[in-house]
Amino acid sequence: MRLGMFYLAGYLLSVGFLLMFIPQMTMNLLLTNHTYDDLGLRMGGVFLFAIGMIVIENVSDDVVRARLITISLLVLYGIYRDPALLVISAVVIIGYILTFIGWRKDTAKWH
Repeated sequence: MRLGMFYLAGYLLSVGFLLMFIPQMTMNLLLTNHTYDDLGLRMGGVFLFAIGMIVIENVSDDVVRARLITISLLVLYGIYRDPALLVISAVVIIGYILTFIGWRKDTAKWH
């Protein structure tokens, strides 16, 4: 990995992690003068963290990434009981399944 990518991965992972677990404190550290809903901040944290993982290629397996995102969204659903989180989880799962099927078809053509 190029050294320039460490900065990008560093702030994506750290801010994503902080937004997932302490969203209001994180926004205060970022010097915001607005109040934001915890759910939106936590969802943003999930996706920032996932993007950070992609950047550093720490998790090269798409299955693990899809599981992380889905589990995080389901935990948020358990906290907030917002049905939109179930819909977003379903979209992530369907997207992974379609990607996996496409990947299997592509690799089958080469063998």
